Amino acid sequence: MKKPDPRSFLSMRKDLLFIAAFFLMVLVLNLTPLKEHWTEVLAFFEGLKRYGALAPFIFTVSVAALVCIGIPRLFLCTLGGMLFGFYRGLLFSLIGTMVGYYLIFSGVRKVGGAFIVRRYHKINRFTKLLERGGIPGVILARQLPIHGMVINLVLGLSPVRRRDFLVGTAIGLIPEAIPFTLIGKGIKQDTLQASIAYLVIAVVILAVLWLGLKIWSEKKRMARK
Repeated sequence: MKKPDPRSFLSMRKDLLFIAAFFLMVLVLNLTPLKEHWTEVLAFFEGLKRYGALAPFIFTVSVAALVCIGIPRLFLCTLGGMLFGFYRGLLFSLIGTMVGYYLIFSGVRKVGGAFIVRRYHKINRFTKLLERGGIPGVILARQLPIHGMVINLVLGLSPVRRRDFLVGTAIGLIPEAIPFTLIGKGIKQDTLQASIAYLVIAVVILAVLWLGLKIWSEKKRMARK
């Protein structure tokens, strides 16, 4: 009997831990005196909308800059959902993440693999996993329970083409971005019940997407055999 890939469970566990943390945060912010301070925090973020049509641009550029310095993109997806709602928050956070990731990818290509490998010598072995991966390889790499910065370094060192990087990354970011943007929208709800409902929906969506990706990756693995 074939054992399940532990990396898949690690990726799922990482996302569930994030969601559990948001769930606890929602409870604390709704059931303790911190709720008043949370209202002030929300007002601060809402201040971004003072810039009108420039607000999405400012947010997108900020996301690109923040992912470049290692801020987790899932947190930024949640922030996007809080500020702009689900659809616009998802779009702006994905565009910003794509820009930031591509800057890192291009930077690695320009700096050169030898310099990166000297500083992070263990990273070289991961590039072999992507030698013939193309777009599917990039999509699967984005699902690994590894920080996005490391994945960008690996992809930059690999022979993956720029087009494959962009298409694969755009697709690969979506499965986690959807539920976490939804969580951001849920956090801003007026009642605890509504916020919890959004969290439950996010967990269900995450489970469905994860299962679909697992089936797809398994089919790809069998096809290679």
